[in-house]
Amino acid sequence: MQRWLVVLLAGACASCRACGGASSTEDAGTHTSARVDSGAPASIDVEPFRARARVPAVGWASVTRDLESSGAVGVADVERSEPASATTAFEAASVAKTIIATCVMQLVEEKTLALDADVSSYVGFPVRHPRLPAPITLRRLLTHTASIADREETRAAGDVALGDFLAGYFADAGSRGTFLDAAPGTSMSYSNVGPSLAALAVERVTGVRFADRARARVFEPLGMRTTAFGVDALPPGARVAAPYAARGSSFVRLPAPSHALYPVVDLFSTPRDLARFARAMLRDGELDGVRVLARASVDEMLRVQLPDAAPDDALGWQVRSFGGRRVVGHEGEDAGASTGLYLDRASGTGAIVLANGDAFQGEDEARAAALGELVERLLTVQRASSGP
Repeated sequence: MQRWLVVLLAGACASCRACGGASSTEDAGTHTSARVDSGAPASIDVEPFRARARVPAVGWASVTRDLESSGAVGVADVERSEPASATTAFEAASVAKTIIATCVMQLVEEKTLALDADVSSYVGFPVRHPRLPAPITLRRLLTHTASIADREETRAAGDVALGDFLAGYFADAGSRGTFLDAAPGTSMSYSNVGPSLAALAVERVTGVRFADRARARVFEPLGMRTTAFGVDALPPGARVAAPYAARGSSFVRLPAPSHALYPVVDLFSTPRDLARFARAMLRDGELDGVRVLARASVDEMLRVQLPDAAPDDALGWQVRSFGGRRVVGHEGEDAGASTGLYLDRASGTGAIVLANGDAFQGEDEARAAALGELVERLLTVQRASSGP
């Protein structure tokens, strides 16, 4: 499910991937939605980036602490020629890991979870390296330093409860290649199982399914009305961008995503909703008078935790470079989804790109680079409008 690829501007993408396929059809039409807030920049022609990435649609947002601009180009549903807009829900894929980290930090604030406690004490089954005694902690899970391997079954469909899947995954871990050779905490190896365990810890200590906890404690407080884990959990009437793979000049429609490890990938959200989340993080955990995290918690979450073992990873967030600026965020990749959310805290700006295509999965690196260039442009435009 996990894959690395190189995009322009010194960024390395790592996220979820699934597989599937259906019928093919031709691309059709483009559409750009209006700017959300007055004063936010809208001087970007996104369509050339979409065309170069060879995806049906691109939703985007560019934000500061106080302003946002969002929109979309292309088609959300190729067969119906349905245009995408700022209120179209796209699969955000591994951008979901930033939501997991936010929910974990809320419980750390409440002293219900501790970043350096053995996660076994939270999830209800042993999570231990069979040969090395170092504990598996939330800090290590969220920085991908827990020495956990993603076996092939991590691609399993979402018809198994998260806790049941993970308990089975760690049964007889010593004989099933569940762990790598490195001691936990000593090196980084990207894993979707690790953050899923962190989400399960949230479930177990609250007694609430992770998707419902995220809705109640992050999405609803921030006014993210068209954001949910799983397409079926979106509000009635929500417009959803269907997933596609590029095949020559056509697009092949793919099945809707469904993963047993749903908290790390099956997040659906709109450019406008994710703009609100990004602004809340730029504002140190608060938006419109509602606080979802204390400033100290945001600082801790976005700080590189283990500079020797994982210099490019904070807690559920990645550190990247765009245009010579270090930013925090996360890439997302799934079958028919190529996404990213990034924050430049120094300048107080952020950028979001959501595509319903496989730009991050093809052999043509120029497709991924096009989305990377769009991110840089969105960040640059907001920096220019915000001053030096």
